[in-house]
Amino acid sequence: IAAAAFCVSTAERWQEFVQKWRKIAEHAGFDVRQFHMTEFAACRRDNRCQQCLSGNTSAIEHPWQNWTEGKRQNVLNRMAKALVKHVEYGVGQAYTKADYDEHVRNSPARQAANEPIGDEYLTFAVQRCGGSLAEWRADNARADRLKFVFDTASKKERREIAEVFFAAANDRAERENGIEQWFNPELGVSYESRRESHQLLAADMLAWTIATLRAREMFRAGRFVEVFWLAKLFVSTDHIKLGYMHKDTLAQWEKDKLEQHDHPIS
Repeated sequence: IAAAAFCVSTAERWQEFVQKWRKIAEHAGFDVRQFHMTEFAACRRDNRCQQCLSGNTSAIEHPWQNWTEGKRQNVLNRMAKALVKHVEYGVGQAYTKADYDEHVRNSPARQAANEPIGDEYLTFAVQRCGGSLAEWRADNARADRLKFVFDTASKKERREIAEVFFAAANDRAERENGIEQWFNPELGVSYESRRESHQLLAADMLAWTIATLRAREMFRAGRFVEVFWLAKLFVSTDHIKLGYMHKDTLAQWEKDKLEQHDHPIS
């Protein structure tokens, strides 16, 4: 499963979000710097994660490994409710890598598409998130400038994200309609660690939730408790969106690109 997510909010609300998560963490007995949704879900009283079993981590890094089920649910629900309250808009997207390989990566539609398509699975997920952000901004007549902050990525992922997401930023002739017009020129784009920029953990929580939902649907295996707690909170809102692209959706994308190539509109 490939997944990506974004969350957008004002600087003031982001600061309130971070302060709230720090208070929740302090009260529960951990540091927000230690938190990561995948590690939280994987390490429990009745099932230590592979990192802890191998001795690479312990209850110091994963204090939630000894929590009761009640405490786990209480802490995670409070964190999710703070996300819902302070994030202005958030989207999580996921798809299976096999479907992407068949209908996008290895398809002739890739060459036919009037947009760059990356080799990395993350890149296409980021593109779809960018499209959702563009639609939201258009629907709400938003013209405010943004700082884009990505979680740390490989050099190849960074290069591809720059090519498919921000390429027009270097071309003034395309500044009228592209995503580059959203940049705050003083703040720009950065790649930061979630251990330092805790706002990234909000997007991480959305990405984990939709990836786990999709994996559960595909493979009918694995623990479902934490994702149920989160999903029921997120789907009850009108500003947190979770969705995944079925094989049929990617097949339709492929078909559309090939038809546009064969019958271009002047």
